[in-house]
Amino acid sequence: MTSIDFGIASALGDIPATLVTPDTSDLSGARAPGARAAGARAAGAQAVGERLDVPTDPREADGRPGVPAVLLLHGTASSRSEVGGMFVRLAEALAARGVASLRIDFAGSGDSTRPQTGFTVASQLADAQAAFDWLAAEGRIDAGRIGVLGFSQGGMIATLLAGREPQVAALTLWSSGIVAGGAFGVFAPYFEGLEAVDEATVDLGFTTFTFTREWWLQAQSMPLVGAIGRYGHPLFVVAGSDDDTIAPDASLELLRHAASADVEFRMIANADHIFRALDAGSPLADTVIELTASWFAHRLGA
Repeated sequence: MTSIDFGIASALGDIPATLVTPDTSDLSGARAPGARAAGARAAGAQAVGERLDVPTDPREADGRPGVPAVLLLHGTASSRSEVGGMFVRLAEALAARGVASLRIDFAGSGDSTRPQTGFTVASQLADAQAAFDWLAAEGRIDAGRIGVLGFSQGGMIATLLAGREPQVAALTLWSSGIVAGGAFGVFAPYFEGLEAVDEATVDLGFTTFTFTREWWLQAQSMPLVGAIGRYGHPLFVVAGSDDDTIAPDASLELLRHAASADVEFRMIANADHIFRALDAGSPLADTVIELTASWFAHRLGA
């Protein structure tokens, strides 16, 4: 694979990015660092790391303007590689099927230079929109064939994006949905009641992360029902039967409100929230990756 580092402008400011192409893909068309995507919304903040994977042949023989692409949105306090490298592996599987992909780091995550306290639902949605705008303006990408995938909280952001961005052509959610009573209840002791604080550094087991009350309040009021009710294109939802972080019932609740006529749901038996991605050989994660890559290739016409 060949890669170059570059920068794009987002609604929150310049985003450092890495463009990755399999084998002999032509990188000559990559925009210079700092180049602003046509159609990007408001200017103004710090950087988020990004990575774009483009198939070997950036133009299809049938004369369409470019290849399809998928924007990958990671979960809370994760990164653009995702647990067990699932997004890296998915990008490779998509590229093998002729689909490009772009993955980003939200504020305070991965290579982002923004502080963890800059991580809010609003900032995530702005980053996601900016990345989507960049893909839509990228000459090698067919703006009419851009999908979005979100993992865990990233799936909630993907749902919000799909509910407001009519160009989202296909949507996949991993371990995500509408949680009865609101998501992230484990954080309630930090941000509710007499002991409430404005910021809390929490040990998540795999990392520590400083969350803000602003994030918490926004996370409790995400308008997911309305968003999925406005999205009418293909929808693929994957849940683990043993997920005790966001139970499969949350995925089913989201599907109950979906407006799409093209809906597919897969329950992965014995899988936890991360599809046991850290198990030896990670066969369940491999299954999710292959199902997802094939679904996007079919729905986006790769």
